[in-house]
Amino acid sequence: MSKPFVQSINYMRGICMLGVIGIHVGSTALVSAHPNLALVALFEILSRFSVPAFFFLSAFGMFYSQPLHAPFSYKSYMKRRLKTVLVPYIFWSLFYLFYACLHSHNYAQLQPAELGRTLLFGLAMYHIYFLVILLWFYFLMPLWRSLLRLFDRSPLLWFTVLFMGNVVFNFYSSYIWQFHSDIPLLQDAFNFRLNYIVLHYLFIFMFGAYTAEHFDTVKDWIGRHGTLINVFQIVTTVSMLVAYYGIMRILDYDALSAVNTIHQLSPTGMLYTFSTMLFFLYWWECRPVPSYIHKLFSMLGDYSYPIYLAHPLFLSAITFLAAHYHIYLRAAYILLMYFIVAALAAAFSSLISHIPLPKWLAICLKGK
Repeated sequence: MSKPFVQSINYMRGICMLGVIGIHVGSTALVSAHPNLALVALFEILSRFSVPAFFFLSAFGMFYSQPLHAPFSYKSYMKRRLKTVLVPYIFWSLFYLFYACLHSHNYAQLQPAELGRTLLFGLAMYHIYFLVILLWFYFLMPLWRSLLRLFDRSPLLWFTVLFMGNVVFNFYSSYIWQFHSDIPLLQDAFNFRLNYIVLHYLFIFMFGAYTAEHFDTVKDWIGRHGTLINVFQIVTTVSMLVAYYGIMRILDYDALSAVNTIHQLSPTGMLYTFSTMLFFLYWWECRPVPSYIHKLFSMLGDYSYPIYLAHPLFLSAITFLAAHYHIYLRAAYILLMYFIVAALAAAFSSLISHIPLPKWLAICLKGK
């Protein structure tokens, strides 16, 4: 018997997709000589939950459809996941590579060695690395199932241990770890460690798995602790903003350095992601959802995957036009750019969802 569709999870896919677009549009604000710090805070700080949140949502989907008590065939599981992730990953990586080569008139990236490096580490476009990490999570699915069985024995203890361990690992990886090698592959493996080492996102992933496995229990707890969750969200949001503005004022960081410091893998960022997941689950699963919210975020959730895959193409085009016509990227223009990119990506996703496509092309464009 199939489980009921969880609307709140689909809504969260939609809002996380908006957050990812915000992060990428926010990069245009950072290149300004005098960036609007409030706009950077919105797009580059408060949207930072979006990337790890997608691992929470991915784990939820994995374990909601493949619970621990159900039979599990690793071969069948991987066959489905490779079709929905690996095939679009290769297609879109090659698409963006050809796009970049045509734009720069430099085809060096298509050399076999460079192409292999690009595909291995997810370097074809700034957003595509997410699929590389996701594939590693898929490959290691038996490990996560065993780990979740262990966590089920004492969830509070094990998740506390995992969170603290993840904070330490991410702090070390983000701010301390250094490595130098004359072997290019080893140096690349270190430089691009965030593109494939799943340990960076293990806590939020396992929390998504636990939420799926015990959804009714988690939902009941969240419903009874709404005030605590709202206060937790306020505290972590304020903490992100205080850390962002604080290191610029106290340590004299510029906006770019601040963004590269107060990110989703910082201790504050990890708490912020965790609180945001609880916050959205409370408001979208345990409280009435207005019809306009349902319509908007259902649509965005349904189209989130092709929007994610395609939105850099539209952002690149809008940025090119702005530069060509010498449009000064003030805050108003950047906000307008954000809504245009989101609208175009959503329109593209809607279009490919409503027109008949060959099966192979449908898999490449939208993973199904």
